[in-house]
Amino acid sequence: MKDFNEDFKYFTELINSDTNFAYARYADGEVALMEGKSIGQGSQAFHVDRWESPQGITKVGRELLDTLKHTEDNYYYAISSHTDWVTDHQFLINRIAIPSNITFANLWINANYEKMKAFYCNLKKEVYVICNQRAKKESFPFEIVELFPFPDNCVEYWEQYGDDYLEQLLQYTTHINNKTFLISCGPVSEILIHRLYLANPNNQYVDVGSSIDEYVHGYKTRPYMESTSEYSKQISKFND
Repeated sequence: MKDFNEDFKYFTELINSDTNFAYARYADGEVALMEGKSIGQGSQAFHVDRWESPQGITKVGRELLDTLKHTEDNYYYAISSHTDWVTDHQFLINRIAIPSNITFANLWINANYEKMKAFYCNLKKEVYVICNQRAKKESFPFEIVELFPFPDNCVEYWEQYGDDYLEQLLQYTTHINNKTFLISCGPVSEILIHRLYLANPNNQYVDVGSSIDEYVHGYKTRPYMESTSEYSKQISKFND
């Protein structure tokens, strides 16, 4: 793997299959939290995704570090490539137990975004979605069995209520088997995937990130969503 187009085909076919796996995504926001860097009110995270983080390691940062220890063959790490952000790539690759189980953090977006929208429109299986509280089932082009809302300001919320949210989520989901969960809760997504997988590995847990934003928020939240943007043509690459 590790070809932007081939990996897209591989993982979308995997979602369409009956194979259970986890797909966790890590980019600049996740790395910043693991390093204890502040995410301020001038950031995209605050203006678009409605979260911020103070200087120093938070509960989200600590728990994100714990998510990097999986060694299972069906647990995939989607990370920044060399062409996305070299320092983030190096931070992550040095901490992932099985470096061969990696793919692109940007796999669903940039030059693959239009293909991802087409994939969603043709997705025939029933799915469970965990995403921002503004989402409505009827806004998605595929059938949702259950939509689990997640609040704004994920870092602050997780600090105060994360354990309670997780307990309720696990109570509902641990008896579910061989289903697909699409997850888009900012950096908390990776914690949810980690804990859901540990509780019950017999499902598909996929961080779809901002690729579902148009359905969740009803407008384009990222430059790559505009066909005239340079990001809409951008392809990520790993150095051999």
